[in-house]
Amino acid sequence: MNVRFWEKVVNVPVMRAGVELMLRYVFCLGVVAVWFGGTHTAEAQWWGNYYHSSTYGESMMRGSADVIRAAGMYNVRNSEAAKNWEAARSAAYDNRVKAASTFVEVKEMQRAYQKTLRRPVPTSEQMFRMSKMEIPKRLTSRELDPVTGKIAWPLELTADEYAPFRDKIESLYAERAANGGRVNLDQYHEIHNLLDEMKGVLSQRLEAKKVFPQDWTKAAKFLKQLRYELKYTE
Repeated sequence: MNVRFWEKVVNVPVMRAGVELMLRYVFCLGVVAVWFGGTHTAEAQWWGNYYHSSTYGESMMRGSADVIRAAGMYNVRNSEAAKNWEAARSAAYDNRVKAASTFVEVKEMQRAYQKTLRRPVPTSEQMFRMSKMEIPKRLTSRELDPVTGKIAWPLELTADEYAPFRDKIESLYAERAANGGRVNLDQYHEIHNLLDEMKGVLSQRLEAKKVFPQDWTKAAKFLKQLRYELKYTE
């Protein structure tokens, strides 16, 4: 039910005209009834608990009153229905506003919660410190001889599984030492690939439980330091 429906039902000019015409008609009938029936007197008739008019004029006047009363009650009921509809529409509007407000509040709560989960953006000083922490320490001269390029491997990396890669890396680092700590591009890529191969074997041995965790950590750190040595020239 919408506003157009009530515009058709309540206070329609056509209905007003019809009610006014009906009232005029009833009033005229009442006047006529009083004129013709006014000279006759009679008493109201009672039949048990039922009362009815005693004259034609009284009947007309009572009928007119009933019609007027019915028209008034009709307008009253329409007015109440219109008020109820307006109240319902206002309540529906309030519900939509509350729903929209609740939706926005939930979104804000979600954003606030997501912010609590985010880590604060590190400052430039913190980033510099972290980058320095990630840089491994250089190998000592006992671990990597800068003159001969001889490498003192950790115990884990002396296993037979590493031998093919270990021999090639020792040869390349010997050439690097002979060249003043410098390597060409091909040597650089080859050393990186060989170190990756050794790290892969190290991970396989850890999964197979052939190496203790502490030995794995020491060997992985050594491979990282050996890789980083390529950045330096002696």
